Amino acid sequence: FSQSFFGGGGFQNSLNPNGDYGNSAIDVTHVLSFSYIYDIPFLKDNKSWAGTLLGGWKYSGITAIQSGTSQSPGLSISNQGLANRPNATGQAMSYPKTVAEWFNTGAFTAPAAGYFGTAANGSIRGPGLVTFDMALYKDFRFGEHQTIQFRGELFNIFNHTNFNGINTTYGSGGYGNVTSALDPRIVEFALRYHF
Repeated sequence: FSQSFFGGGGFQNSLNPNGDYGNSAIDVTHVLSFSYIYDIPFLKDNKSWAGTLLGGWKYSGITAIQSGTSQSPGLSISNQGLANRPNATGQAMSYPKTVAEWFNTGAFTAPAAGYFGTAANGSIRGPGLVTFDMALYKDFRFGEHQTIQFRGELFNIFNHTNFNGINTTYGSGGYGNVTSALDPRIVEFALRYHF
C-alpha cells in the first residue's frame, strides 16, 4: 500500500500504485536492546556508618543498538511536473556516512519533464542508533515507611554521536547532508522522598 500512513505523501502515480512499493518509513532492519540491574555487594550488610553510606548501592543500565530507518528520496527542482521523487540512476546505494554526504547522492537524478520519478520509497537507510544509559542509586531508610532515594543517571554515557536527520531531497540545498543529531551525554542527579 501507499507509504502515506507512515509519513509518505500518497501515490505518485495513481495509475501505477506498484511504483510506490518500498520500505515503510518505520522499517528498522536490526534492533538489539537489553537492560540490567545489579545489586552491588560491597558493604551491603555492614551496619556501621560506612555500610550506611557506601553499601547497598544498585547499578542499572539500558543499551540500545539499531540500524537506521528507511527514508524516501524527495524532489525539489524547478518544473518538476507530477513527479515527487527523483529517478534512480543505477549507481550503487553506498554510504560514505560523512556529515557532508551520508549516502551516495549520485544514485539519484532529476526525471525528464513530464515523467514520474523511478526511485523507490524507503530506498535510503538513515543513521542508526547506539546508546548506553546507566544509573547508580541507593535507598536510605528512615523508620518503617520512609525512604530517601539518591539517584545519579547518565544518558548516552559514552557520548556517542547519533546522527538523526538527513536531507534526502534531490535539488535542495544540502542534499545528502546530515541535518541533526540526537542528544549528547546528559547527567542527572535526583533525590526522591517516599513516605
